[in-house]
Amino acid sequence: MPTVRNVHMTIEKGTGGARRSVTVTYEVCFTSCEVTAGATFVEKVTIRGDDPIWDDNLTTLVNHCVRATNDCVSRRILRSVSRSTLDEDGDTVVFGVPIFADRDELYARVTLTPLELHSASGDSNIVTGQFGAAGHD
Repeated sequence: MPTVRNVHMTIEKGTGGARRSVTVTYEVCFTSCEVTAGATFVEKVTIRGDDPIWDDNLTTLVNHCVRATNDCVSRRILRSVSRSTLDEDGDTVVFGVPIFADRDELYARVTLTPLELHSASGDSNIVTGQFGAAGHD
């Protein structure tokens, strides 16, 4: 399996407005067997809320396919994310006035999953009629 290391997230703070700039950096290294096989992985980067019982997936920043390469690859993902998405532990607001600001604990998760190819199919609409000997269609 590939190695994901040095995952680091920053969120631009204090700029007002409804969105924040989120940057996630990390490095991905593949094994020589993955490179030789031309292995492909689904690379997914999510922002998660850190909570005592379970962690929530808040948003996906990247979800695409990557092919194994010889050298380690440094990644830098930059996305604009709404403040309401990042507000994973909602604040108490009464009549539009913040009364209690609950602290949000966020982290980025990077996963590389081996690509599994599956067959696909699709169905057309249903056409009705009388197509037998008695039919006039």
